[in-house]
Amino acid sequence: MNPHQRLVQHLAAGALDSEDAAHASRCPACAALLPAGAAEADAPVDAGLLAALQREASRPVRAWWRWPALLALANLALAAAAVHVLEPWNAEASTSPVWLFLGASVVLLGLTTAGALLALAPRRRWPEAALALAGLSAAGVLLATDGRAANARFWDGATCLVTVVLLALLPLSAGLLLLVRVAYSPLRALAVGLLSAGVGLLVLQFHCTDGARPHLLVFHLLPWAVLGVAAVLLRRLLSTWSYAP
Repeated sequence: MNPHQRLVQHLAAGALDSEDAAHASRCPACAALLPAGAAEADAPVDAGLLAALQREASRPVRAWWRWPALLALANLALAAAAVHVLEPWNAEASTSPVWLFLGASVVLLGLTTAGALLALAPRRRWPEAALALAGLSAAGVLLATDGRAANARFWDGATCLVTVVLLALLPLSAGLLLLVRVAYSPLRALAVGLLSAGVGLLVLQFHCTDGARPHLLVFHLLPWAVLGVAAVLLRRLLSTWSYAP
């Protein structure tokens, strides 16, 4: 029995104790279930809410990592297909050191795959690790560039912005579907948005031959960051199916 199920059972029996109160102080989802003063004294609880909580607590616990792992595999498949269709020109044209180019690619690959597991893991600190991986990915994109400007005009590179957005649509939709199954967390939503948009960054790492930093900042990293913020706003608008942490 996990702490969430224990609290629900004790809430139903009117036997909340100090351990339940301590758990509720760390878990916003469980704290929202407790009436004022419920941890210290008996308090009326809505019968319908209590019945719903008991049904939720009685459901078999499934491995949390199954759907995030499927999302990671789908991101990998989408990135591989897009690299094949768009052709990996930059892998041959880049004059950056091979180890730096490959290092940035590995970090981006980690963001889109392992990042899904970190962002959707039940513990609070794992989404923070996903955000740290996202920051490392952005730094890798800038460090691995060779500085060559491939476009005669700056705005000719706008197709990269479109690529990032389009390749993020499916991963972001799937990520939001998984996010409504857990309690709302801005950090978790931000991490899901960034890893979803990271698919486009990974594809462009191999495809885009424009290594000018202004191009990378405006047409690669800016839409990536905007999609991360958009994920937070979209998740806020969606209803929550489950208040599991």
